[in-house]
Amino acid sequence: MRTRIVWGLALFLLATLPATAQTAQEEAPSEPARFLIETVTVEGPKEAVANIVRAETLLRRGESYTEEELRQAVYRVHRLPFVLDASFALRKGSRRGAYELVITVQPARWFFFDHWIRAFAFEHPMDLQDETFRGHRSSVWIGGVAGARLFVGRSGELFGAFDSRDGLQLGFTQYDLFHRGVLASAGVSRELCCVTEVLPLALDPTFSSWSFDSSRKLSIGTSVPLGGRQSIQISLSDRRGQPGSHRGVLEDTPDRVRQLFAPSGELAYQRAEAKWVFDTSDDPLLPTRGVSVSAGVEAARFSSSGLRELASTPPFEFQRIPPFHSEQVMAALSGIWHLSISPRQTVSLMSRVFGGPSRLENLSLRNRTVGQTSVSSYGGSVGVQHSATLRRTRTAHNFADLRLETGAEIGFEKTAPDFGPSPLKRFSAHTGLVFRNPWGRVRATLTYLNFGKVVP
Repeated sequence: MRTRIVWGLALFLLATLPATAQTAQEEAPSEPARFLIETVTVEGPKEAVANIVRAETLLRRGESYTEEELRQAVYRVHRLPFVLDASFALRKGSRRGAYELVITVQPARWFFFDHWIRAFAFEHPMDLQDETFRGHRSSVWIGGVAGARLFVGRSGELFGAFDSRDGLQLGFTQYDLFHRGVLASAGVSRELCCVTEVLPLALDPTFSSWSFDSSRKLSIGTSVPLGGRQSIQISLSDRRGQPGSHRGVLEDTPDRVRQLFAPSGELAYQRAEAKWVFDTSDDPLLPTRGVSVSAGVEAARFSSSGLRELASTPPFEFQRIPPFHSEQVMAALSGIWHLSISPRQTVSLMSRVFGGPSRLENLSLRNRTVGQTSVSSYGGSVGVQHSATLRRTRTAHNFADLRLETGAEIGFEKTAPDFGPSPLKRFSAHTGLVFRNPWGRVRATLTYLNFGKVVP
């Protein structure tokens, strides 16, 4: 009896196996359609911009691509800073099975601006030295950038601008170096007054800001594509100038640092970053979908030399102080996911973690100076933002976006040993409007900001 049952089950399985295999084959996902791209045509911009757009697609004539790969190519075009909008279509080529890829681009105007109005409400009194209007626990910052761009040669861009923070700027970007889609840029800026840098705790564990009375900044960068969605990006910057002051950010901290310098000596702040980037976002300024992930190494160095500090006790004369030097190297991983939940709404999830060692020499505290020491630091943050498009116009003579953005972020940073407000927590919540047209962007935001110590 048992043998008959076993044989019956076996015959049943053999009978149903072909049907099951056929059903699985029918349900298996088919390979996505591929399109042989014979030529790439760019419509809309002038020749230099068209050359840059064509190179940025990273598409090669005579090769086949899926619709998703073509869409990612257009997203890369859309992320160019001088492109407002981009779309693609396929036309029949010169032979059967071949296509002409047509990319329609709406370029930005030759004149550009990025203006912002930021209102802050602080849980504790803060001193960031950049405020236009400042109260006891609030401040309003007004500023921005205005400039012009000129395309030169086959695929070069020359630009000049005035930045309310960095002063006069001049720069050049060369696209499609070596005909491989490589980007290289260089810039210089000159500020005649009052630039403030709030250093990370690894460089200055007192959570302080250093102000430059006047400064110049040099920067260079490059981006090397590794494929459709990946690239290696390297950037370096160097700011040098006359010292202004050294102040603790939190005003109600008992051991807050306060130093006022004579207009002599020099402050220097250098930064370098090398990272791998995976990016599928659809817009550089107002993204609605896609993922952006980066992982790499960041290095920074800050130093002061020849400084004279105003004494806090009579006879209130300037006295020389030992040169301060700090440097750090850390690994960092960050990501942001833009999730489109409706045609006009996007939720963005953000996160970042970092950590690494640093070395300090002659760190000035409230009542003493630390000679040489090593510090390890780490930290992270998570955030969420909701974006709602209130207005979106795409016509031949009218391009405009109006978006409401609301979000919150929480983070912390810790150093060991602790020379100041470490571990330091940060919570911020913001809401504001962003308007964009062919000339530039205007942002008006209100932010609540709270710094404090994390409870161990």
